[in-house]
Amino acid sequence: MKFTTKDVTIVAVFTAIMVICSQISVPVPFSPVPITLSLFAVFLSSALLGWKRGTAVQAVYVLLGLCGAPVFQGFTGGMGRVLGPTGGYIISYIFMAFVTGLLTEKNSADGRLKTMGSMLLGLVICYGFGTAWLMAFARLTAAKALAAAVLPFVPLDLVKIVTAAFAVRALKSRLLRANLILDR
Repeated sequence: MKFTTKDVTIVAVFTAIMVICSQISVPVPFSPVPITLSLFAVFLSSALLGWKRGTAVQAVYVLLGLCGAPVFQGFTGGMGRVLGPTGGYIISYIFMAFVTGLLTEKNSADGRLKTMGSMLLGLVICYGFGTAWLMAFARLTAAKALAAAVLPFVPLDLVKIVTAAFAVRALKSRLLRANLILDR
């Protein structure tokens, strides 16, 4: 996979957007998982940029955090953060971006509903990977992990999907005209 200077620049810009969205967070008393705009940024970048660049955005984000850069929620970073209770959700962003980007590329002409479906599958990947990680880390049963880290977040995450799909539709034509993304 060959990246041009333009690709690297776009990945850097969307990585910065990911970092900013990760800082917009609200801790919740019933869960180790805070409410953030991270998922919105994953949906947006992968649907706009496709699987290659969208996955690269998330890989750079995770690698920066692993190296200690304060990119994760609460301006934190480091191995301890990734190996903690929310580490599975953070790592899942890479797989979410791959799947969401790939499916969005294949269905780009089919409109917002297909884009939302791609994002919904990405969300399922995030919930599955992150919840399994949380269960192992905190030694929770599936029911307790789902109650703490999935069920309370579903309504807001669905709003993020709808909002991201509308944002993609609004931004895509502008980014195409500026020759910043490819028409797939």
